[in-house]
Amino acid sequence: MKVLTSIKERLCSKKVLIVLDNVNDPLILKSLVGNQDWFGRGSRIIVTTRDKRLLASHGVINIYEARGFSDEEAFDFLRHYSLKHELSINDFMELSSEVLDYAQGLPLALEVLGSFLFSMTREEWRNQLNKLKCTPNLKIQEVLAISYDGLDDKEKNIFLDIACFFEWEDKDYVIEILDGCGFFSHSGIRALLDKSLITIYSNKLMMHDLIKEMGREIVRRQSLEEPGERSRLWFHEDIYDALKRNTASEKIEGIFLNLSHLEETLDFTAQAFSRMSKLRLLKVYNSEDTSGNFKDTSNKEKCRVNFSKDFKLCYDCLRFLYLHGYSLKSLPNDFNPKNLVELSMPYSHIQQLWKGIKVLEKLKFIDLNNSKYLIETPDFSGVTNLRRLVLEGCVSLRKVDSSLGNLKNFSFLNLKNCKMLKSLPSSTCDLKSLETLILSGCSKFKEFPENFGSLEMLMELYADEIGLTVLPSFFYFLRNLKVLSFSGCKGPPSTFWVLPSRILNPIGPILQPLSGLCSLVQLKLSDCNLTDESNLSSLGSLSSLQWLDLRRNGFVTLPSTISLLSNLEVS
Repeated sequence: MKVLTSIKERLCSKKVLIVLDNVNDPLILKSLVGNQDWFGRGSRIIVTTRDKRLLASHGVINIYEARGFSDEEAFDFLRHYSLKHELSINDFMELSSEVLDYAQGLPLALEVLGSFLFSMTREEWRNQLNKLKCTPNLKIQEVLAISYDGLDDKEKNIFLDIACFFEWEDKDYVIEILDGCGFFSHSGIRALLDKSLITIYSNKLMMHDLIKEMGREIVRRQSLEEPGERSRLWFHEDIYDALKRNTASEKIEGIFLNLSHLEETLDFTAQAFSRMSKLRLLKVYNSEDTSGNFKDTSNKEKCRVNFSKDFKLCYDCLRFLYLHGYSLKSLPNDFNPKNLVELSMPYSHIQQLWKGIKVLEKLKFIDLNNSKYLIETPDFSGVTNLRRLVLEGCVSLRKVDSSLGNLKNFSFLNLKNCKMLKSLPSSTCDLKSLETLILSGCSKFKEFPENFGSLEMLMELYADEIGLTVLPSFFYFLRNLKVLSFSGCKGPPSTFWVLPSRILNPIGPILQPLSGLCSLVQLKLSDCNLTDESNLSSLGSLSSLQWLDLRRNGFVTLPSTISLLSNLEVS
């Protein structure tokens, strides 16, 4: 206390410049620069730290985040090193380009690489750059690891999971998965942000390549020679090695296998996974699925993993299970991962997911897209916290189990291109949290449940090219609906599409009034045989409408009431 008083008394009337570099303890700030009144007017206190939380906790208002070099700045920085050595212009340009690509503006990396690469021969620095692709530079890694070392155990786990598995994933989605692992991800991700270990862009988790490399190197050094002794596996050759030789140990917590990198079939057997008692995350995926070309499914259905008939996992720690092309007809009878958060099995051969009731209270996401042999959904009675169900492309699906209506937190249902589905169970109307329903491409779907209008939270309905050509009258009550897409639902020309101003006494087959949809922002009615005889003037009652698609119809002129829609853009 005497020291603090002495600093305040000696400097309170003096204009000073104080620089505190690389501060990692709030006690240092409290002891040396306690308050503004410790120093004279016009004083400047500069503090550098790796932890933004430390500054915020001390009440620092003006925070400047140091940015990496631009390409131009980095190029000028490297030119300094080239002046000391005799390099041809072509060699300098080639080497600089490689270094810039590797360092991505990080001054530390530019300094370390520039200090020794430019003194090498052409063959030597090319060899060194190739080495860096698989073996990170230790000097760079040691400095970057200082921020990692300052994390607690749960924050370290979050960082390593992102570095190995979840870069470029949606932040909220990753939080759901990692919260299921008990990592307190909201505060953990905040800590990583404050230490500049990650960034967030468009809600996607991002990481500098050298920081990601540092994280993966930490995992690799857990066992340099034996991949099966590491906590996380993402490189296909390491995974192939561990499973082929049955050397995968209880230390493994996560495996992400990209099938597009495999050159031969890999067997998934019970024996290969028997020792993985701590396995939390398992993803067998095909990166080609992200191409967005859903018409060509031939390559996506091919799976270079053979699931043995006795295949099963240690379920106690399992939180995330993603198995592309799962080749068995159902899950094992003892499938009971009580802590599972997501179950995804795209392009699987599943006919029935499970029999009877499975109590999976933590399961929030199920995705069985393009599982073309699936006939009906399972009983959802024990999956009480399910939020999203994706069954897109399940072309044999005929029935959605009525237990779906019991799910109080259910918000998203995708049944796109379920071509054998004719209706939904009446219990669907009990889904008071349902926000998005996708039925587009369900060509045999001809009947909505009678009380469908009671879905008061429904905001998006996509029903393009379904078997129904008339929207039921109870659609009038979907007061929170913001998006309605009903294109390609054709009736006979001229007389078929009529938009009366009243709900009662409809004349012939009609599209019922839309005037009740006071929140509607987007409406798509393209390719619906609308003509001049259709009562299009009722569209003028949609006061919130901003986007309207009426393409490929038979009318010649638009009604004058369209002018009432001041925010409208007609396409």
